[in-house]
Amino acid sequence: MDHYVRSKTWISNQHGGELLAERTNGKGGNFSYSNEEKQFWQDNPAAYVEYRKGLELELQTLYSKSQRSSDLQRSSRVQYQADMERRLKEKPELLADLLPDFPPLCKRLTPGPGYLEALTSPKVRVITTAIKAIDESGVVTSCGTHRAVDAIVCATGFETNPGGGFPIIGRNGVNLRKKYTQRPESYLGITTNDFPNFFQSLGPNSFQGAGNLLITMEQVHAYVAQILARMAYDNIGIIEAKKSEVRGFTQFCEKYFERTVYSAKCASWYKSSPPGSSLEERKSGRVVALWPGSSLHALQALKKVRWEDYDLQSYDGNEFGCTHPLS
Repeated sequence: MDHYVRSKTWISNQHGGELLAERTNGKGGNFSYSNEEKQFWQDNPAAYVEYRKGLELELQTLYSKSQRSSDLQRSSRVQYQADMERRLKEKPELLADLLPDFPPLCKRLTPGPGYLEALTSPKVRVITTAIKAIDESGVVTSCGTHRAVDAIVCATGFETNPGGGFPIIGRNGVNLRKKYTQRPESYLGITTNDFPNFFQSLGPNSFQGAGNLLITMEQVHAYVAQILARMAYDNIGIIEAKKSEVRGFTQFCEKYFERTVYSAKCASWYKSSPPGSSLEERKSGRVVALWPGSSLHALQALKKVRWEDYDLQSYDGNEFGCTHPLS
């Protein structure tokens, strides 16, 4: 089997530490809870919350790993490299082809349970030369070598560009996709100017880089619920983030990421660059996918709506419509 590798990346087991290793015999990956465990937690909700909080605590304590100069970042790099060396011990020469020069977390970690071990099989040939063409009988690499194949399996990733997808039209016919293609800007990753009454989950600068994503998604929905409640009961017809606040949040994000490993030079889907950018330009693109902080920071920022950051218009032009008694 010929295995073509396009770029280097950090291969590491998922977070979960000793628990994950114990449940998977050190192989990593997913595992199933027993019926007995499920029944125990159903009968003992407090025990389930304690277990969940334990997992959550481990995630929350990894925040400093995302900071360039932290001790945890340095020790993690040593640990990850040692783990890759161990898993490639049958073909140690592969380490040079797979080990990146950028810090861990610059790109999203790749768990890949069993992946490195599979590459050491005598039946697998790892090829790092770029693919130039594919013809009716095989693959041609940039060095001119032709390798015959019986079948080709593609694993080229997925589209994460915020400028992709179906059109969303705002004021004056502005297409949100086009706006995000040029320079993705948002307010708290939820909304943007010129798109009134529009709120989204996991918009620009909202994905969790450090911590728990699920609890931040829950908080986003609770935040939007606050807005909907006020619109329903305070006679609000239009709510729109101020342009100054959108710009302010975007600038805050850019300044924050300067001190993180996310802004190191690597081709990551966390980043965005103008269409047609070179590989080097993409490596230095703006970090537009991630929240500028930990998930606990996001919970605090999204706890309460700052109404002064929005322009509000009444539903019927009556600014005191909310004072009308219910009939």
